[in-house]
Amino acid sequence: MTVNATDIATTLKRQISSGRFGAQDRLPPERVLAEQYGVARGTIRQALRQLEESRFVERRPGSGTYVTWTDGHDERPISEVTRPMDLVDARFAVEPQMCRLAVLHATGAELDKLRGYMERMEACEHDSATFAEVDEAFHLAIARCTQNPMIQWMMRKIHETRSHAQWARMRELTLDPEIIRIYNRQHRAVVEAIVNRDPEAAAEAMKKHLSTARQTLVGLAD
Repeated sequence: MTVNATDIATTLKRQISSGRFGAQDRLPPERVLAEQYGVARGTIRQALRQLEESRFVERRPGSGTYVTWTDGHDERPISEVTRPMDLVDARFAVEPQMCRLAVLHATGAELDKLRGYMERMEACEHDSATFAEVDEAFHLAIARCTQNPMIQWMMRKIHETRSHAQWARMRELTLDPEIIRIYNRQHRAVVEAIVNRDPEAAAEAMKKHLSTARQTLVGLAD
């Protein structure tokens, strides 16, 4: 019988909740798990991602995957318990300062990548699905410009939440050509401020962009 990522995640959850792996225990490496279940390492990574979304484990780059589950734990993924305004508030807490740090630390090659993402977003005004994909890559690229691993990790978590089905449906309802044009103008203002090495202008441009996103969500709720 073929084993998929969900099957493996379910088995590992059972082993964790039964005590085979205790809190802060390190799970076997991906290579070992792949051999154990007879699957590719990519399937193991998908299973571990599901466990992380359910807050059973935490993946630590360069170290491994560690159990974080305890009795009484809420198994629901963070994407299921995060309200739209919660996500916007989290972005307000992170992204303006992220832009300031990007101004200070971005390399020339990273600035070129931001320009490239900007051009790609401007080319898909009538393709909301592609715009959403490039938009995510754009914001993650700004995070990489900071050279700060913690900020990069936080942005990955934010975008993992945005990839959930409920958020995909929300994007379908809000990303029309007009709002994409507005977002693109705001994205360009962010890029220009970063390129010009103006940290406060970059932060303010990002705040304006996030304010528009907030207003769009409020309009959807109405």
